Amino acid sequence: MERLLRTIVLEHKNKRIQLSEIERTLKERGINLFADQSRQHKFIETVDTFIARGILEPLKGARPLQQYRGLPDRYTIHRDVIADAGAPLSPEYRNELFSLSPPISIDYYVTHGDEYLRDRNYILRINDLILRREECEVLTINERSYELFGDEKAIAMPDEASVKGALILKKLRLTLEDIRAKQVFEPFFWIEKDFSNLQRKTERTVLIVENKDTFWTLQQAVTDGVLAGVHLVIYGEGKAILKKFEYIETVGGVPDDRYRYFGDIDWEGISIYNRLRARYPEYDIRPATGLYTYILQKAGFAGARPLRRPQRAGNLFPFLDFFDEETGDAIRQIVTAERYLPQEVLNATDLSRFGDGRLTSAL
Repeated sequence: MERLLRTIVLEHKNKRIQLSEIERTLKERGINLFADQSRQHKFIETVDTFIARGILEPLKGARPLQQYRGLPDRYTIHRDVIADAGAPLSPEYRNELFSLSPPISIDYYVTHGDEYLRDRNYILRINDLILRREECEVLTINERSYELFGDEKAIAMPDEASVKGALILKKLRLTLEDIRAKQVFEPFFWIEKDFSNLQRKTERTVLIVENKDTFWTLQQAVTDGVLAGVHLVIYGEGKAILKKFEYIETVGGVPDDRYRYFGDIDWEGISIYNRLRARYPEYDIRPATGLYTYILQKAGFAGARPLRRPQRAGNLFPFLDFFDEETGDAIRQIVTAERYLPQEVLNATDLSRFGDGRLTSAL
């Protein structure tokens, strides 16, 4: 946006320009500011920067435009300033930069004056927060992000945001603690049966299920007592469990509990398990071997379907370490042939046959 606006301003035939003229030129080039909020935000930010640099000087009596957050509607163009856009900061802005409070680091912006002028409004907000840090409550990352950058994704998901807040913080060498922000764990959905009541008096089994339908089937079986010995069923939601699993502490889970994972038999399902185990080694999460073995016996290689979309081949270990040689070979044969067995092979009718606990004991 900055490069495009600079070109539009340079090519403008008059010494004065109106925002409506810039907007019209952008539309001619296929950019409708009012159809894209993030572009509109970037446009406003860029015009603000041009004003700070002296590229655009608001005319006296210029009318503030509500749709552009109060930006004046008419400007004088200073083309000579555009040519010197990479020049060092003026004494006024340099003094302002040097007055920022620790722990803000100014090293990067001292040598990148253009970027300071572009990010200046955000940096001053951050500085104001630092000055009153002791009286500020700790907010979640998204809450603080919205407060500082006007975009709740600026810190946690900068690539999806209108401003890369995380990059600005990095250039200032600031941590989440410095800006009084905290990481919160995304909760997972779970069903328990006597999990809290046992209070570690006996071994508790936690079953993590990759897909939604199978989660509902298994949680019903646990609630009905069909899967006796399983005390907590977690909906893993595919790859989401890799971040969500930290929420286990909130529901009372501890490393001493018995953790079992059940997902699809394909490269992706096995990868999720391997990454989950590697990320949380203290929980000793293992495959629910009994459930995997059952769907293999029920469907076999003949029942394995071709993958719906290509998957990246990965490591079969440590996943296969927990299976006997015959079962491990059957799993390897399916995934290396670019086929898969969904966990939905196991259904409520199957589970009703295991009321004697045989399936649970094999988990």
